[in-house]
Amino acid sequence: MVIATASAQEIPLEQWAHNHKDASIDLGNWVKKHPKAAHRMFEWDAKHPERSQELVNWAIVHPHENLGAFSAQHRAWPEMEEFTSKHADAMEEFLVWCRNHAAAAKALMAHSGGLAWAGDHLYKEYWNMETPGKR
Repeated sequence: MVIATASAQEIPLEQWAHNHKDASIDLGNWVKKHPKAAHRMFEWDAKHPERSQELVNWAIVHPHENLGAFSAQHRAWPEMEEFTSKHADAMEEFLVWCRNHAAAAKALMAHSGGLAWAGDHLYKEYWNMETPGKR
């Protein structure tokens, strides 16, 4: 008997929060705590999903390194300067979320723009593209 398993990309984004309840709650709490950083992350993921995917994968593979180490490797990415200078604490917490919920983070990021989708569909009430942090 062969048991088929679906890859993360085959599982619809709409099921992500249901399949990863704790990760979804924790990500929502991060968004509530850091709406401006979340806004920038969602925006970045929408424009450069391959870069946000790389950040999430790097965070998981390098559990003891901070954002500065990743940023030093990606100096050509202008967003990294903003993340390290304006949103450093929030971004470090985001890296911890990735590490604490590695399977969920990978499942979300397996979808190009998955983080942006989550921001728009799951956490929209906690931030707003026009006015980050509006509730």
